[in-house]
Amino acid sequence: MAVDSQVRAERALLAELHGGCSVPVGAYAESLPDGNLRLSGQVTSLDGTEQISGVLTGPPSEPEKLGATLAADLIDQGAYSILDAVRAATAAS
Repeated sequence: MAVDSQVRAERALLAELHGGCSVPVGAYAESLPDGNLRLSGQVTSLDGTEQISGVLTGPPSEPEKLGATLAADLIDQGAYSILDAVRAATAAS
């Protein structure tokens, strides 16, 4: 059950950010000793000069909510501007 919740949280974050293999978006979820789930997310520019990251903890029963909430936090920090630049650069090449 723990691995299922971890994967679902990671996938929810990636889905909200429209992340795939061609954009530098990272997601990592782990189960904590207290039973909660910790999700870390990161968006980085292609050259590594810009980076946005965040971490949230929540119940393993709501992994999609955790992923969506962290994605919203990253978007509020400017993730879309980085991702738009990445997509423009990869489309031009």
